[in-house]
Amino acid sequence: MKLMARLAPLALCGLLLAACNPPAGGPSPRNDQSNRWLARLAADSAAGPDSLAVWVKRGCGGLRGVQSVCVERALYGVLDRSGIARAMATLDVLAETDPVVRDNAHPLAHGLGIAAYKDPQTVAAIFAACPNTQISGCYHGVIQGYFLDVSRGGAPLTAEQLNAVCAPHLRNGLLWGQCNHGLGHGLMALLGNQLPTALERCDLLTDAGAREGCYGGVFMENIVAVTHPEATAESHHALSHGGGAAQGGEHAAHGAAQHAGHEGMDHAGMDHSGMDHAAMGHGGAAAAPWKALDRGDPLYPCTAVAQKYWYQCYLIQTAAILPTVAGDIAQTAQACSRAPESMVHVCYASLGRDISAYAGRDPRRAQELCERAGAAAEPACVRGAAVALVEVNQKTDDGLALCRLTSEAARAACYEGVASTLLINTPDPAQREAACAAWDAAWQDTCRRTARITQARQRTR
Repeated sequence: MKLMARLAPLALCGLLLAACNPPAGGPSPRNDQSNRWLARLAADSAAGPDSLAVWVKRGCGGLRGVQSVCVERALYGVLDRSGIARAMATLDVLAETDPVVRDNAHPLAHGLGIAAYKDPQTVAAIFAACPNTQISGCYHGVIQGYFLDVSRGGAPLTAEQLNAVCAPHLRNGLLWGQCNHGLGHGLMALLGNQLPTALERCDLLTDAGAREGCYGGVFMENIVAVTHPEATAESHHALSHGGGAAQGGEHAAHGAAQHAGHEGMDHAGMDHSGMDHAAMGHGGAAAAPWKALDRGDPLYPCTAVAQKYWYQCYLIQTAAILPTVAGDIAQTAQACSRAPESMVHVCYASLGRDISAYAGRDPRRAQELCERAGAAAEPACVRGAAVALVEVNQKTDDGLALCRLTSEAARAACYEGVASTLLINTPDPAQREAACAAWDAAWQDTCRRTARITQARQRTR
């Protein structure tokens, strides 16, 4: 049950990592024709999301090599004119209808959140205005925008300031969790991706759950900075403020999930072991370079941090392992099996999250790939995949579709995983009860027990 309560939240947004290919260079779509089209899009941005999505697809459809750059710039135009809610709604429509956008939707949502941020006085309101779609990327982006702003000030961030960022959302479990995860992403941007220092800053948070969420954001950003530098906060900020290229490379149309045989995706040419980040201590203080990933140790950096950080590290670690083994599911599961005993099932759940992206969010394909991980890994793998399917757009039916397909040995873990997302994302017990009542009869009690509504239901009888 402990894993159920902790699996649904935020480290699962690492889904984007498995769904991406290395960045590809290309010319910025800044010719006169595209500029005229973007100007018209901005002028028409009072239109509904469906109409705006048609315009974006029409304008960017012929730019396959740099499509996500084009889409991101177009969405910034909608944001400037009509606000974050309409820009995200347009992204949601595009993600439903275009495979390239779908596979880039989470980092695009990060970018919109970063661009929506204005100043520290309005950060709480803008954060709360984000919709909980595209694996919560908008939330995380707003917090990243705050930290990018702080970094320009040059003064160290105090413990009081750090604890104050998410305080306005303390009574809303969903926003509270998403905000603290975003703190981890933001601290990495603030501290030049120096993971040990960022974890130490997370330790300044007074709430234990807040610290866990922050750790998860740190470990995810540590992997993003190496495997997808085009998806970092700095890259999105450069593009949203007029840069045609995102820190040395255009956003690629990643699209791994649209290819057959995702387990064979080839990231092997990326030499993670050489990705030492420069010392960039906040306020100019130098720090020893941090080696983010290590090809010689698939469980690094989890093997190099204190035990209190293990859970969040292993919950994202397969996003670092899979690229180094050409997406081999069985080999990744074998690496997980060598984790400390208490972390093996957490690593298997991480694999399930990534498998959901390799499977193109197809429940049947996800089940087949989790079977490939082996009998020992399958229950946790399926649980992780089911939670990830829900977390994309908060649709429990997407996770339940996998539960109905999975083997008997993994079925209970799958249903418990989906129910755990209700506990995290649906604060109203009555709404959780209504959701559980719609489940297959054999699993309704599992839903109520995991979503912690059984006692409330009995009191109403």
